[in-house]
Amino acid sequence: MKPRILKAETIFQTLVSFAGLIYIYADYHQKPIAKFFIALFFVGVSNILGFLLRVLISKSKFHQYYLFGVILFFVIIYFASVFSSESNRDQVLYLMGIGGVLFNIYYIAYGFHLIKSSQPHITD
Repeated sequence: MKPRILKAETIFQTLVSFAGLIYIYADYHQKPIAKFFIALFFVGVSNILGFLLRVLISKSKFHQYYLFGVILFFVIIYFASVFSSESNRDQVLYLMGIGGVLFNIYYIAYGFHLIKSSQPHITD
């Protein structure tokens, strides 16, 4: 049962990521940064809900890496925004975008790893 739930959750996360990507590229010429952060918000919310499901279903060190990475990322964003001047606000936004995308890629990759490691090993 666990592998089925993990597969469904990982496929759902992948589809949400692709839907966000299509949303960004569908009308790229009108406020692309706003569309990017709207899509990143929905991807982030689905990642949080999926992460809670993964924590309840399986045990893995990757849960800790993901959680501590996200916390550290938000601390870095906080200090970067507090100590940056008005001219560096764009760099903080780019850092948020790049970090969000990288965390999403890591989240999906470790989902596929959890699926692979939760399947029984069949040896002949």
